[in-house]
Amino acid sequence: MHACGAETAPRCVTSYPFAQMPTAQTKKEKRPPASIESRIAECYDELSEIDQRLADVILSAPGQLAMQTATELASSAQVSKATATRFFQKLGYASYDDARAIARAAQVGGSPLYLQDRGRKTAGSKLDDVIQRHLQHEVENMANTYRSLDTQVLSEVVDAIAQARRVAIIGYRHSYTVATMIRRELIQVRSDVMLLPAPGDTIGEYLADLNAKDLAIVIGLRRRVPAVGLATAALAEAGVPVVYMSDVIAGKPARLARWVIRCHTDGLMLFDSKAGMTAVVNLICSLVAERVLDRSNSHLQRVEVLHDSLRELE
Repeated sequence: MHACGAETAPRCVTSYPFAQMPTAQTKKEKRPPASIESRIAECYDELSEIDQRLADVILSAPGQLAMQTATELASSAQVSKATATRFFQKLGYASYDDARAIARAAQVGGSPLYLQDRGRKTAGSKLDDVIQRHLQHEVENMANTYRSLDTQVLSEVVDAIAQARRVAIIGYRHSYTVATMIRRELIQVRSDVMLLPAPGDTIGEYLADLNAKDLAIVIGLRRRVPAVGLATAALAEAGVPVVYMSDVIAGKPARLARWVIRCHTDGLMLFDSKAGMTAVVNLICSLVAERVLDRSNSHLQRVEVLHDSLRELE
């Protein structure tokens, strides 16, 4: 078997044609570039001992690629800079800088694998110091989120939620937690609030029945699944007003939404911060409650009577 980078069998390169200059076919397919760790895994067993040592250093902390020069990486692995340069060419990159650009994109995209070094900043710190730094960081995220709020947008969103015939809330992965929170609050003060899709369902059955009289709240925190963009596009095409809540890098779905609310989510450690977004959710839902209860509190009254008769709460 030939080595991974052998001239007679450049398997590492040919296994990833989309790592080269984009062709008409790759543009049409819009296939995302393979991750660095995927490319290494593809041909790890064929690497030389020296290249495996370099691969191990990269795989132990891929996020370092975003910050290190080729010389620094080579030093970490105790190989020459030339070896490091050739290694990335074997993986299908034109240069080390191309690989580093992908690592930086993965960090911006919120990949925990590429952000794990952020969590190690507190290693060896006293717990009291870590707590204080974490608190300060969360407060800064909340403050920056509130400073970025557009009062006109906020007022229109509150009106739209209060007046819509139905409110559909969509969120996947960690956005699902925020979507659940919104539904939990709104269902107490108004009817016809849906969390989509229901377990075991697909979303199309629900979107088909929504129109301009309804409202969709889409949560799109980074590392979004394709369904977020597709659902937002379908809603926009059907004329459904969309409130899009996301991080500061809102992505393509923001272009389709009527209102966009961006929250600061940068984390001090491994995981992103949700403090700013949950605070804004609380604010919006509280304002909606005031708006709805000013008109009528019949829904809330019926809910409380049923809680009591059904013995649902202590």
